[in-house]
Amino acid sequence: MNAGEIGTVAGRIFEYKLPPSWIFRPQEDQNDHGIDGEIELKDAAGKALGENSIFKVQIKGQEFSSFINKGLTLSFNLSLERLKYYFSFSVPVILVVVEVSSERIFWVPVTGNEDLISKAGKSASNETIQVHLPVVNEILKGTSQSTTALLNSVGICWDYLAFKGLKSSISNLHAISPDALQKRIEDVGGALFKAYHQQLDNLLRGKEFGRVYEISHQLISSEIVPSSDRFIAALYYDQVFSIAPSTNVKREQLEQKLLICNLLVALAREEKSQTYRLLAIGKSRVVIFRVRADQLYATHNANKAFPDNSLEKYMFNIEEHKLYSICCDNLQKIAELCQRLTMLDQFGILCDVFVSAAVPIILFRSVHGARGDSSAISVFDAWFRSVYLLVFAYCSLVGELEKAAVLYRFLVRADMTLEQTAEIKQLFGFNRELIARFDELEEELASAESAPASFFDLSVLEQKKYYTSTAKDLGMDPDDPKCMLGGIVARGLINYDPNDIIKKCEHLFVSYRPAGIVAETLRMHSAGGMHLLVCLKHKYAAGTGGLLLPLYDNDSKQEFLRGFKQTHCDTCKDCKPRVEEWRWSLQWQHEGEAEHKDTLALFGSW
Repeated sequence: MNAGEIGTVAGRIFEYKLPPSWIFRPQEDQNDHGIDGEIELKDAAGKALGENSIFKVQIKGQEFSSFINKGLTLSFNLSLERLKYYFSFSVPVILVVVEVSSERIFWVPVTGNEDLISKAGKSASNETIQVHLPVVNEILKGTSQSTTALLNSVGICWDYLAFKGLKSSISNLHAISPDALQKRIEDVGGALFKAYHQQLDNLLRGKEFGRVYEISHQLISSEIVPSSDRFIAALYYDQVFSIAPSTNVKREQLEQKLLICNLLVALAREEKSQTYRLLAIGKSRVVIFRVRADQLYATHNANKAFPDNSLEKYMFNIEEHKLYSICCDNLQKIAELCQRLTMLDQFGILCDVFVSAAVPIILFRSVHGARGDSSAISVFDAWFRSVYLLVFAYCSLVGELEKAAVLYRFLVRADMTLEQTAEIKQLFGFNRELIARFDELEEELASAESAPASFFDLSVLEQKKYYTSTAKDLGMDPDDPKCMLGGIVARGLINYDPNDIIKKCEHLFVSYRPAGIVAETLRMHSAGGMHLLVCLKHKYAAGTGGLLLPLYDNDSKQEFLRGFKQTHCDTCKDCKPRVEEWRWSLQWQHEGEAEHKDTLALFGSW
């Protein structure tokens, strides 16, 4: 066969072996230089899954391929010009080599391939690069394991592309020593941004949040108050809303935060103040990044619970890739803003932006650490450390004790090294008030180090707070009456602790049978499904998909609606209440399920 015939056969073999859920779109390969095709994934209903489910493929056919390394690696030659062309794409590029004589298909990612990037950097412009394709990277028809490996590699490529822009931005940070920072603060003098309004400030410090809401709203709404005063009032409104939000519904909280950001941007434009504009932009970017980082962190942790080859795992992988890419883009904008604020000597705004973004940044870092390569992680850590030191130095020099305390507390709990902690302490060694404050903090943090090591060790209230927060981050808000999945979470939280029921008798036990996407995602024992109230002594049982308390206690006149208590317990001579000090715990629940496994098995899986 000639080269053209080999290429045609290779394309047919490749399309034949693709899974039916992959949409292959051939693209004209002019002069054998472009990309051969694009693949997009679709769901069970045949609907394309969107941006992060797309990747490019370059198909190369060979009648007989060359294998090295005792047959474990296929060797293929590619010109440097073509390789650099593939590097330029903003979507993942996969090189596919088809050995037409055996109809075997092998692949290797080009995007983010450190080996190929290194070879390209060391080669002359007219050289040919040797590409190595591991034979384990083979596409086998009807074998999900081989295609799953390819999809996982595509996901890594998307992560690389997402972090690529962020890496460029964080590498440009302008470093400033503490001495130089002191001089620049003195030079800025009165131009240093300080939002000050005595009445609102006094009310805020007195924790009179209702009055702050009232007065700031009056100022913001007034048509005669100058835009600069309205801007400052909006800042106080935003600060109080962060401390004591007027609603528990996360959707409504986000809507309110975005309204405040839009108002700040509009007032900054009206005032034509660069300082106001930078602060408004900073607050807006942090709000958006915080929401996405929370979603990414929750999705990443929920994704760990699903089996590797499950549909849920696959869908959550797509969502996690999407959120990771968005977070990289958001954080890139924050990094660029930090650089700009540093160059403009706007350290007050830099401090405000970084302190507000520190927690979502570390949430992103934890996910990035699990997904990124070591070099990308080290670049990110170096940037974070540089900005942290700069902001902490500023707080120390100007006496921003509250923000310094927040940063120091964050430092210790973020598991930074003793050397880094000592470096921080050197920055405020001259400030006696700050030293005294941190002596108090160290006592507080020492007690925090003895915090519960296991989820079982948390109190029931702390466990429920964790599930509530995670559910909100995943869009299942139990406080939102309009959220259907949130309603399932809310019911699960009510059923979470059956203490008031099973303390009535030591023979009572609740056998939780969680089911559904909410239970799978949150891994919460009381979410969804059908739960049983069981008498372990007499083997009575009653089940419900609703609330446990009405199942136990319902003094209805209709027999079939009567509760477990009225039907069985009120006339039982073996009823024995638990001791007054007894309290239900998740640890007790797990131990009880193991202890009474045989009895509970009598009632089936429901």
